[in-house]
Amino acid sequence: MAELTPDRVRAALRSVLFPGFQRDIVQLGMLGDVVIENGTVRVPLRPGTAKPEILRQLTAEIEAVLGREPGVAKVDVRLARAEESARRDPWAARAALPGVARIIAVASTKGGVGKSTVAVNLALALAARGQRVGLMDADVYGPSLPIMLGTEERPSVTPSRRIHPVQRYGIACMSMGFFLDEGSPVIWRGPIVMGIVRQFLRDVEWGALDCLIVDMPPGTGDAQLTLVQQVPVTGGVIVTTPQDVALLDVGRGMAMFAQVNTPVLGVVENMSGYVCPRCETFDPIFGEGGARGLAERFGVPLLASIPLVPAVREGGDGGRPVVLADPDGPVSRLFQQLAQRVMAAVDQLAEQAPAASPPS
Repeated sequence: MAELTPDRVRAALRSVLFPGFQRDIVQLGMLGDVVIENGTVRVPLRPGTAKPEILRQLTAEIEAVLGREPGVAKVDVRLARAEESARRDPWAARAALPGVARIIAVASTKGGVGKSTVAVNLALALAARGQRVGLMDADVYGPSLPIMLGTEERPSVTPSRRIHPVQRYGIACMSMGFFLDEGSPVIWRGPIVMGIVRQFLRDVEWGALDCLIVDMPPGTGDAQLTLVQQVPVTGGVIVTTPQDVALLDVGRGMAMFAQVNTPVLGVVENMSGYVCPRCETFDPIFGEGGARGLAERFGVPLLASIPLVPAVREGGDGGRPVVLADPDGPVSRLFQQLAQRVMAAVDQLAEQAPAASPPS
């Protein structure tokens, strides 16, 4: 019989999936240091949620899985309590931005999927629906907002070091690109990146906003962690392409949002296929069906499938995104539907949120 070790326990617990996800508690980083004493297995767990039904389900599944392991006499699941999270959990210190009702992160774990295109057109589509919108470019290394919005204006800074965002097409905008000269290399270590993201959140006079759209850099690194540590993100929108290599990386983004207790509003499939501008035939050159299957596997909606058309590229390169350049066009209507579905998902979250407990 194999020796009962922490590694063996962790291997067994890889069969315990977090409810609603196809990722296990070990992959999601929820498992602490396992301790084994005289057949008793102590399992410290930080599930990132306080929902009783999820905690009960996780505890029951852990006990059942380990109860089948030879040499296990007792299973002691130790859940991180609210008071412990307040002391140790970096997410507990998140404070809302004054005047900002919702913060929506547009994210991808792989570069080159058109995430910034989706973020910019989503922000403009929301503004067209009468929302007060801000757009924050958190991609410090590759800021694209100034080009996509066609402006070289620089933000103004007050004597008290408060930053006023650039106003463009009716939305408040902030990007590192507003402070850099063209061709300037960005060679910064993580702490500087984290400081810039914090400054864009806390030192910018965003004013009263219904939505702040945050265009995240690719991956799950310093900028992403700083955002979720600093502010309560209402939800994330995951952007991918139909390619298998892009879809494989999406799970990491899903796992990151789950680990920091941030809902995923849904998936956007960008470049879903090529539409010929002459004959209007549709060719799924990157494959098809992958993003829908991925969304179903993670239990989130497929919010939109955006085709690959020249008008989208031309709008971004020309500084007048397609939602503005061709508001009645078929692709613009897809972005408008995306905005509608994002707001519907946010409203649904608000309805499901538990009412605040009265003070004792």
